[in-house]
Amino acid sequence: MSHEETTDSYTQEVTHTESANPIEAVAGQFGLNGTMFAAQLVNFLIVLIILWIFVYKPITRFLEERQEKIEKSVKQADEIEKRMVAIEKERDVVIVEARKEAQGIAEKAQVDAEKRGEEIIAAAKREVERVIVKGKQQLADEKTEMVREMRKDVVDIAMKAAARIVQDAVDEKKSKSLAEEVVRKMT
Repeated sequence: MSHEETTDSYTQEVTHTESANPIEAVAGQFGLNGTMFAAQLVNFLIVLIILWIFVYKPITRFLEERQEKIEKSVKQADEIEKRMVAIEKERDVVIVEARKEAQGIAEKAQVDAEKRGEEIIAAAKREVERVIVKGKQQLADEKTEMVREMRKDVVDIAMKAAARIVQDAVDEKKSKSLAEEVVRKMT
């Protein structure tokens, strides 16, 4: 075949295709075949459906489950953080209350100690007063006893002096010297 024949055959073919369907003519120029395209389209759709059922859906389900787990973990972490904050606040409140209670106990102990100290001092003062009163009473008793003994001694001395004076029948001068002697002995 010569070049002319080939060109004629091509021109006829192009005219034949142009007259039949302009879309087929354009598709034919790009090397597309309608039947083959339809078969490939059906094959693509079958592969797409298989991938959709066996790959896309399990992957999306897995991703959704994973997303739910992550959201659940985030919520739990938020709850734990809220609980930690609440526990922290409660701990602070407990510490403040414990400090107040300890301070109250210390103040009460101090008040009790002061009260007990005052009671001990008062008891000691009462004991000192009792000892003083007892000592004064004892001194008074001893003084009374001493005065009684002294009176007895003075009476004895006076009786002895009188007896001597009577025995000696002394005059006034002698009597005065005896009385002075008795007084010196007493002091």
